[in-house]
Amino acid sequence: MELRHLRYFVAVAEELHFRKAAERLHIVQPALSKQISSLEAELGVRLLDRDRRHVVLTEAGQTFLEEAIGVLAAADGAKSRVMSIAEGRVGYLNIGFIQPALATHVPRSLRRFRALYPEVRIRLAEVTSRQALDRVASGEIHAAFTRLPLENRPGILSEAISREDVVMAVPEGHRFAERESVELPDLADEDLILIDRRVESPLHDYYVNLCNEAGFSPRVTQEVNSTWVALGLVASGLGIGFVPISAALNGPKGVVFVPIEGSPAQLSIGLIWADGAVPKVLGNFLSMKLWQSG
Repeated sequence: MELRHLRYFVAVAEELHFRKAAERLHIVQPALSKQISSLEAELGVRLLDRDRRHVVLTEAGQTFLEEAIGVLAAADGAKSRVMSIAEGRVGYLNIGFIQPALATHVPRSLRRFRALYPEVRIRLAEVTSRQALDRVASGEIHAAFTRLPLENRPGILSEAISREDVVMAVPEGHRFAERESVELPDLADEDLILIDRRVESPLHDYYVNLCNEAGFSPRVTQEVNSTWVALGLVASGLGIGFVPISAALNGPKGVVFVPIEGSPAQLSIGLIWADGAVPKVLGNFLSMKLWQSG
């Protein structure tokens, strides 16, 4: 017994007319009659009582019709689900993000993606840049919004999305708080709060190099695992810190953000993902570049 036999029987049972059922199935009537007879022979029961003028379902035929409709619906449903997965219309999209990206790129891109693929479930994970690199490389997450540049890692692709200026976060009452800007050499005698190198080595090194290029070695008194922890320490008066200007959008009370005069200091946010065979759901996300503005 094959699915086509069930489809033939259902057509006849619903039409109760062999010619009309044959036309519906786009086959000739004698072939349809032969297939129904073969099905009855295989089952060992009569499914239809028919003469030249009438076709009527037997009691067994009525039961078999209900079962056949259920089997065909399940088969069609399985086919539809498989095709949806193959086309990336269902499944999971696992995205990592650093906290600064949550204000812009993450909601913008995922809102657009969900509108196009409402049956794809989106799972988010907040990560550091180093965690993003490790988890994308291992396949634990599909892609991540993170700081660029990152340490070189074979098989990891990236695309820069945006750049923003770096400013100084200082506590209220600090000597820089009333200034319109500060210059990097002004920071030589300040207690600096930096991101821990074990957490974000490229970002840590970037800030240290800024100071070195300005002619001094930074006096680092606190190392933290995130910009938001740094801002909390700044608010407590434990030092000042380099932060992206986006941090000012939701900065804590007691912190003033001061531009750096004449500094090229900027940070980039980008998207990273693993090279090679890309899952279709991720391929859809990447091909549409939904994180871009506009």
